[in-house]
Amino acid sequence: MYTLYWSHNSASVAAHYCLEEVGAPYDLVLVDMAEEAHKKPEFLKVNPAGKLPALKLPEGGTITECAAISLLIADRFPQAGLAPAAADPQRGPFLMWLFHLNNTLQPAMLRYYYPERITTEANGTGGVQQKAKEEIAALWSRIDAHLAKNGPYLLGDKYSAADPLLYMLSTWQECCPDLYKRFPSVRRLAEKVRARPAIARIAEMNQVGPVAA
Repeated sequence: MYTLYWSHNSASVAAHYCLEEVGAPYDLVLVDMAEEAHKKPEFLKVNPAGKLPALKLPEGGTITECAAISLLIADRFPQAGLAPAAADPQRGPFLMWLFHLNNTLQPAMLRYYYPERITTEANGTGGVQQKAKEEIAALWSRIDAHLAKNGPYLLGDKYSAADPLLYMLSTWQECCPDLYKRFPSVRRLAEKVRARPAIARIAEMNQVGPVAA
C-alpha cells in the first residue's frame, strides 16, 4: 500500500492524479498547508524539507518531489501507459517535459507566490513578482506553441504522466491571469485531461472546477 501525504491544491495533486490513474492501492494523509502542518515535527519526520508531496512506498522508504513520484508510479504500473518505455523514442521528450514543468515552470510560479523567499529587501517583493509573471507567461507561450504544433498532449496523441502535471500547473492562474484565453492549446490539453474520470475524481476532491475560459 502506498501512502500519499497531500494537501488541497498543492503540488501533491499531480502525484495524486497518477496514483488514481494507474489504480494503485493507496492511503491518504492530509497535511493541511493552510494550517502549516507541513512545518510540524510529525511531518518533518516524513520529509525534513517540509514540502509536499511525499509518498511512502509499500516496501518501505519515502520519496518526495512531484516529478519523481509521477515517474516512479508510471514506471511501476506500465500497463497504465503513463510513460514510454526506456527504449521508446518518446522517452526522452517525456522526461524533458516532466522535468521542465517540475524544475522550470513550477519554480517560476513559486517565485510569484512566495516572493519573500527571493529577496531580503522589504520593498523588493513587487519586483520579484513582476519578473516572475513575465517569465511564467513566456514559459506558457512556448508550451502553447509546442502544443499547437504537436498536440493535443505534450507527446502528441500519447497521453502521459507529464500531462496531469501540466494541467495542475495550469489551474494556478493568479500568476498568469486569463491563461486559458491567452493560450488556447494549453486550454485544449487541460480540457482533455480534466475530462478523464480518474482526474475528475481527484480534481473534485481538491475543489478544482471544470476548465473555464
